[in-house]
Amino acid sequence: MEKLKHSKIGITSFLLALIPIIYVFIQTYIDFSTPINAGFNKSVAISYFIMNFMFAISLVSFIFGIIAITQKGYKKVFSISSVIISGLILLIPIINSIKSIIKILNM
Repeated sequence: MEKLKHSKIGITSFLLALIPIIYVFIQTYIDFSTPINAGFNKSVAISYFIMNFMFAISLVSFIFGIIAITQKGYKKVFSISSVIISGLILLIPIINSIKSIIKILNM
């Protein structure tokens, strides 16, 4: 029996899925370590850019993971993990968008 290797796309998708998680830990550390009145406030535009960038990274990771799952002859551990992680990360903005649309329609 031939030993299967991990696909490069699967590994890439897994590493991309970890970037938003690492960002959340770093941002949480910064938020807890900086006093409220320290004057260290990010502008709203930078925050929106970072959130959209993390969404884009998760979307690319999700797509790469699906591509890696469909490849034959490779292990699927990293690709399935990245699809699950990216899918969970992508659920947050999707649910918030649906909530916002419902709120707008009820006005």
